[in-house]
Amino acid sequence: MTEPLPRRRRSRLGVAIAAAGAAAVLSGCVTGQRPVLEPVPVIDDEAAEVVLDRLARAGSVPFTATYDIIPSTTGVTTTAVVRQLDGRRRVTVGDVDYLIDGGSSRTCRLESDDCDEFVNDALISDLNLTHRFWSDGIADRLVVDASRRTGFSEGRTDTIAGRSAACVDVPVLGGSVLYCALDEGVLARYFNADVSIELTSFTSEVDPESFSADADPRI
Repeated sequence: MTEPLPRRRRSRLGVAIAAAGAAAVLSGCVTGQRPVLEPVPVIDDEAAEVVLDRLARAGSVPFTATYDIIPSTTGVTTTAVVRQLDGRRRVTVGDVDYLIDGGSSRTCRLESDDCDEFVNDALISDLNLTHRFWSDGIADRLVVDASRRTGFSEGRTDTIAGRSAACVDVPVLGGSVLYCALDEGVLARYFNADVSIELTSFTSEVDPESFSADADPRI
């Protein structure tokens, strides 16, 4: 059953983008340089707004989640584990482990123990995503797709990994893209031509010891 859609409003992400544009204007006035403004995507899609509002919560909630990620190029499933607690994040995608704690970050390859002292998304680029796939990494894609949709989006609610999720099918050139987010905020499902992402488990419990550099992040 489709939930009643809330009154149309501007997405939080759209507000942030607009604020950034305003900042660019002010910066240009202060420095005397001519500001260069990027076009702001216009979101006039209530069903997409519902999912965007949920994804906007993802950066602040404590949770442990597992995902199956399948790029269309290979059809091979890669397991990902995401943990977040008190500003700390650990995202493990296959053999690649991202540990972010405040202003420090590290990317390691678990099998070889080789590490970079920064977030190295190039190591998972073959999966057509970044380590932020569970939150704003996908929200950014939804903003673009919703602003370029070729027809009416379809909103609905689904049960994913045993939890309620808001979903939207966005029609785009060549087909449609499916986005779903849990009420708690994190990505629950994403299907497009390049990759599919499916939440397989979710809990609000997080083991603080899992953020230790010596802890094995795999479940």
